[in-house]
Amino acid sequence: MRATERDATLARAAEVIKAATSHTKLLDAIAWPRRVEREFFARHAQSLPEPKNEVDRERIEESVRALTALESELEGEHVMLSWLRALARSHRDAHRLVLTMGTPAFYKLSVEIYGGARTTALDHDTTNLDFARHILRRLEGVDRAQPATLDTGAAVERIERRLANRPKPISLTVVRDPDLSAKVICGMTKLRVREGAMFSRDEVEGLFDHEVETHALTAQNGDAQAAFPLLRSGGPRSTRTQEGLAVFAELYGHSLSSPRLARIATRVELVGMAESGGSFLDVFRFLIDHGSDQHDAYLDAQRVFRGGSVEGGAPFTKDACYLAGLVDVYNFLRVAVRARARSVGEALISGRIALEDLDGALRGIESAPACGQNFRRFFRRARASLDVAREGLGLHVARAAVHEHRPLAAGPTPRCAQLCDLGASHRS
Repeated sequence: MRATERDATLARAAEVIKAATSHTKLLDAIAWPRRVEREFFARHAQSLPEPKNEVDRERIEESVRALTALESELEGEHVMLSWLRALARSHRDAHRLVLTMGTPAFYKLSVEIYGGARTTALDHDTTNLDFARHILRRLEGVDRAQPATLDTGAAVERIERRLANRPKPISLTVVRDPDLSAKVICGMTKLRVREGAMFSRDEVEGLFDHEVETHALTAQNGDAQAAFPLLRSGGPRSTRTQEGLAVFAELYGHSLSSPRLARIATRVELVGMAESGGSFLDVFRFLIDHGSDQHDAYLDAQRVFRGGSVEGGAPFTKDACYLAGLVDVYNFLRVAVRARARSVGEALISGRIALEDLDGALRGIESAPACGQNFRRFFRRARASLDVAREGLGLHVARAAVHEHRPLAAGPTPRCAQLCDLGASHRS
């Protein structure tokens, strides 16, 4: 591809994607207002929640049309074009999810994007649910007690202290939000903490590594190139990689406690229950019966049912992909280190990007004049490392997890079980 053609294509894609994604954010659009929680407990948690989400359908439909047209424009076999088409589809899928809230079509699309509990995301015979239950079995007998002794003020203080002590400052405002539906939500420049929530010490440490050191950091890295905004957000297709990276950051930062790992695995079970027809009340009561505080049980249950049907059968399946993403990232980094391809690993945090998109993104960015000279030099090294690693190891580094993972049936201690051992050995 000629340089002039490449630059024009990148600029066109950036223009359309930025305009189409500036007005609607998927997770914000499907979030339940906190009044839904208050009403649920006012009815003594005996009837289904009644969420109502209002969106600008006309504007979203217009964005869907623009992204569809962009995908049609990006004709060709070049790997960069494949990446840009995937980006356009990803952002279009996010809008389609919003448009299909509360219907079976929402669930069908969610499974296409994120997979479900019974998706064989790790290999040809191990489902997400199999792996989650494997982890829960490995954690049997481990003390999962994690007293929530920090109120919102204390949690915010600990987060702000860590931000202040960070060797390289990161621009992030921490705010207390009385209407937040989750405990913590982190954007590129703002970390919102739910007013009235209670946290354990380990929970705050893990949230910092997950939300600040990963999600905020990758968004800010992508935004650092103002003239090249395509790395600011990868859309839903980057979720598995980005959430896997965030959980890996907890693991690497020694903040992935046994209760936290068990909670991530349990959420896959919750997705499976909802897929099999379990209602919000079924999932909520399951969590209560297994020792969850009622407010934590509500928050975990709403994660699965937001955007879907509270009656069951059509959940939001995003939580099913966290463990698969963790295995992907763990094996990717392990192979990259073995190949001495350090810059490939660094490229993974350069923005919101999926593992399978690294090659196309690197080839599009490494010589783009919109990027700074240092940025271009770094990406040129990263792509060279990716090529060397692929040739030296005989596999595509970004797909190392698929090629190297051993099925659970292969033996009592599969390769992926090392993650459980590592997680269980950290902070108790």
